[in-house]
Amino acid sequence: MALGKIQSKVKSFFHSNLHKRRRPSSISSECENKKPKNESTLTVYNDDGGSGFNQQLTSSFFRDLPIEIRKMIYGLVWLGQWDHKYHSRGRHLHFQNGHWTNTRCVMYEDDENLDLIQRNMDTIHNSGKGDLMMWQKRLASTWGSRHWRCEERLQYGRQKSVDRTNFIGMMLVCKRMFPEVVESIFESHQFLFNDFFSAHRFFVYSPSPYASHIRHLDLTLSLPFHEYAPFIVDQPKSRVRELWEALGDISCLHSLRVSLDIYDRGPWRKIPECGVTAQLKDLRVLRDFTVELPPSLPIKTQLPNMQNIDAEDVAFEVVRRNPLRYWQFCPGEVERFRWETHTKGEQSHCYINLIRDPSYVRNPYMLEFF
Repeated sequence: MALGKIQSKVKSFFHSNLHKRRRPSSISSECENKKPKNESTLTVYNDDGGSGFNQQLTSSFFRDLPIEIRKMIYGLVWLGQWDHKYHSRGRHLHFQNGHWTNTRCVMYEDDENLDLIQRNMDTIHNSGKGDLMMWQKRLASTWGSRHWRCEERLQYGRQKSVDRTNFIGMMLVCKRMFPEVVESIFESHQFLFNDFFSAHRFFVYSPSPYASHIRHLDLTLSLPFHEYAPFIVDQPKSRVRELWEALGDISCLHSLRVSLDIYDRGPWRKIPECGVTAQLKDLRVLRDFTVELPPSLPIKTQLPNMQNIDAEDVAFEVVRRNPLRYWQFCPGEVERFRWETHTKGEQSHCYINLIRDPSYVRNPYMLEFF
């Protein structure tokens, strides 16, 4: 059976003669003649004669098929013509202008390489051909190094057919089918959040009643520094802690990826890894659990929570992005650099050494002197 006919085939399981409603005997023929001709299509009755939504008790779809088989059928409906092209069946969720929107993830399999952007910049730097500024913008994207293609689709226009789904059509088939369809949508797709506001609203501020059915989740959170500040001094109240607590209520997560970074995306960026990931250790993830962190830089700090996390003591896989070797220190110019550490006495200091100029760029945040 062609995938395009599955949705219409599912609809054929339900009553096709709902317009033949039962008429109460107390209504006079005079009143019946005054009713609009199409009124019968607006009123739906239960199989037992009561008013409300139809329970579909005579439908073979619900009577003969168990819920497991029905959800397999729903999964076939969600198959799309673009699934073979992109890496996953992911949907980016955004809360904008007072309503939720979702777009398809257009990440390729090669985008899983966290150093892909800088490798392209290496090619341009060595050959002298290409646009380093364009790749620098992608390198500094708050959507992370894996979803920069998805961000550009929203910024510069997109092919709307890629985002088309059968969600609404299936949810309108039948009221009894509605909760099963929504649960199947949440269970069959990977949901991706690329801004903290949308993620916090979805799970904490105004949680969806179906959020517990999410099986695959990807969070790319580039937070402003004040969101990380409570973790540096161990303050219990934090919106990030609220989000982690809400994720703990999802009891059947199959895969979870959390990418953490600082909003300014500067080359010196460093987050309080020990504090912000402590609560993640209690999450229940059945298969793949990955936490993506900024690169491990030779920056010393006496604050315990600002030290690099020990990957051997956590229940998730720690993936670090490659250290930066390109950045825009001056407007309109992208420069290549390397990291160097200089020791003076008992203190070691980390510097940026520009390739074109032997001068050093010191850490402007002075984290190593705390």
